[in-house]
Amino acid sequence: MAYENDIIMRQVRDMTRMLAKILFGKNTATYEYKEEDRHTATDSLYARLIALVDAGKINEAENRLYEELERDEEGTFEVALGFYDYLNELPEEFLEEHNYSKEEVKEGAQSLADRKGLGLLGEGLD
Repeated sequence: MAYENDIIMRQVRDMTRMLAKILFGKNTATYEYKEEDRHTATDSLYARLIALVDAGKINEAENRLYEELERDEEGTFEVALGFYDYLNELPEEFLEEHNYSKEEVKEGAQSLADRKGLGLLGEGLD
């Protein structure tokens, strides 16, 4: 099981990095705050989502993320990539304790690729 989760983690990391590179010219999917001293709307969204995740409310955070993605506001997709990148780094035990899994992280990242018409990125990662 641990080996399988390691594979999934690499798949998610590779997929989110490819999306970040293609869409934003970045080498990482890790979300970076725009300004240190003043948060933008997307910075605040990311902070709220991560606070929910850290409180164990992962499914609630993901639901809120998808509500925001539906609005299609600038910066939201970058937040989404950072969100799945963050989830991917969490221990499997934490995810399981809060009714989530590495496989769901992979599905979420794949869903992002599909939204941008880049679903084939994840095809070769199985």
